[in-house]
Amino acid sequence: MPRLPPALRPFWPYGKRAYTLATRGVAGASMRLSRRRHGHLPLRCADTVAAAAAGDASVRVHVVGPATSVDRPPPAGVPQPPPPLLREAHADFAEQVVVDLPDGRVLGPHRAVISGDGTFLHGLVRYFGTTRAREHPMFLHPRVDGPQVQDDVVAVLASRGDGNYYHFLHDVIARLSVLERWRDAPAIDRYYLPQTTRFQRDLAALAGIDGDRIIDSDAAPHLQARRLVVPALPDLDLGHPAWATDALRERLLPAEVAAVPGRCIYVTRGRQRHNRIVLNEDEVLAALAAYDVQVVDPSALTVAEQIRTFAEAELIVAPHGAALANLTFASAGAAVVELFAPDFVQGCYWKLAATVPGLSYRYLVGEGRTSPRRAGLGVSSDILLDVRSLKRVVDGVAPAASSDRRATS
Repeated sequence: MPRLPPALRPFWPYGKRAYTLATRGVAGASMRLSRRRHGHLPLRCADTVAAAAAGDASVRVHVVGPATSVDRPPPAGVPQPPPPLLREAHADFAEQVVVDLPDGRVLGPHRAVISGDGTFLHGLVRYFGTTRAREHPMFLHPRVDGPQVQDDVVAVLASRGDGNYYHFLHDVIARLSVLERWRDAPAIDRYYLPQTTRFQRDLAALAGIDGDRIIDSDAAPHLQARRLVVPALPDLDLGHPAWATDALRERLLPAEVAAVPGRCIYVTRGRQRHNRIVLNEDEVLAALAAYDVQVVDPSALTVAEQIRTFAEAELIVAPHGAALANLTFASAGAAVVELFAPDFVQGCYWKLAATVPGLSYRYLVGEGRTSPRRAGLGVSSDILLDVRSLKRVVDGVAPAASSDRRATS
């Protein structure tokens, strides 16, 4: 969700649908106008990497890992698993590939990748909510400034949504592992990724990317390189293949960090409305007092502190939000309870939790009713919890050390 004023956030899902349809409608005209004026939009579109390679000889695809699939048992929680979670129990993961593009370009804040011969590779970084290449937002902007030209081999790590902590960790940093699986990869001169926020800089440094070799993608939104090397995302649909979680843990989790018996955290999203906050948070904290819960605001922590905080916790209670990307670093034997509004139940963190060894997952959907037509549209909806239901869910999943302490309190 873009950075809208709080009062406008509930309308974003409806605006997004109109935005996507409008983009599809004008894409062809935008490309023709760009060609006529010697502009920089792509000349043609490919919905998949295979289609791009078949129609453009300059697109070189290197397969570095096999296609796989997974079937996960439905998660436990209250109420019984909603249809969105049941539909996400099966996931197919495409082959892991790295695409090599002589004179390739990357364009715009949503990181559209374009071959040297002018093909837009939508299948590499598919924009959220789109199914076709011509729905990409760049087609709403036919007048594009020329690229910054880099006479280097540049690896593209920047991705859709990389201003968000979750997407930066699981799309940007995880792509390093895809790139490293290419045994015959050329020496990389520069890495293209954003460095605007503290967490972006922290994560890049923790991942071992030399800051002197970074091209800030926010400062250079249109770049052309002598050779553009683009690893695919681990999964375009937030399916969380287990190898990606393993790679992030190996790269970023300090070996000496482990769960602290009895440590319980509650992740707050603050008090600003229309931001998936818990409306009765004070009541929730009172209900969790027996667990001596520590309130954590991830935005006030460095990345290293967030990693340690989640790795040391035995119990994590949190509303759905980007901070739960740190479940990647949870310890064996820990448990997480994710909180949802009834009109926005989304399975990405359940799927992530399923890849973390020994992590138990439960969910609780808040008060209120929703219709099938509105399911999934409440991306900014705040959460009102029944505290009795919360206590039952937490009591059923809390690790032994926490439960013992509660019994003697």
